[in-house]
Amino acid sequence: MRWCHLFRVDRPLRPGSRFAPAVWAVLTIAIAGSAVGCGPTKAGVGGPEAVDPLRLAQVLPTPSGMIDDGAARKGLLEDIQPALAGREDPGGVERLRVAGFVAGALREWTTEDGGRLTAVLTVWDEKITATNVGAGSVGLLSDEPGARAWTPSKIPGSQGVKVGDPVTQQALSSGVGENLIFLRAEGPVPEPAIVRTMELAIKTARGGLIV
Repeated sequence: MRWCHLFRVDRPLRPGSRFAPAVWAVLTIAIAGSAVGCGPTKAGVGGPEAVDPLRLAQVLPTPSGMIDDGAARKGLLEDIQPALAGREDPGGVERLRVAGFVAGALREWTTEDGGRLTAVLTVWDEKITATNVGAGSVGLLSDEPGARAWTPSKIPGSQGVKVGDPVTQQALSSGVGENLIFLRAEGPVPEPAIVRTMELAIKTARGGLIV
């Protein structure tokens, strides 16, 4: 059995970091492959529960107090990887491809005082891949100075992190079947805008309102 390395950590985690075990578990081994290797098992097509990420991005409303920063757009892995990780990593693009990336889309909103909220919506070949990619992406922020774990009470089971006081970065992730819903906020983005966007995306994906 082989293991896929989806993300690369460019600097060590701080000794004693309370996030370290979980982050290394996700970032170092992330996803177990099948006995014959790790990669797509469905020939590049989403499973029966998958929702078209572009359609999902298109139906998300603009959060209250924010400004739509252009139409929803299809995302290639070269666009998706830095949106998930917060930085470009050509090797990470290939690792995500091998892991079973199927399709992706992006949608962005801004605030008048410089905040930005990005919805990164993707489909993966397997549910566990979607969940682990989201956890790994959240984990990349977890060792930043001032980082703390965050799970909104309205979205039990989600994985999130906030950085700084006042908050300068936020990330929130939730897997819905083969779909990964990942939100990244930079600058002054109100928490209710993130939570409400996640709630609506999850409800839409679970309800099968779009196909």
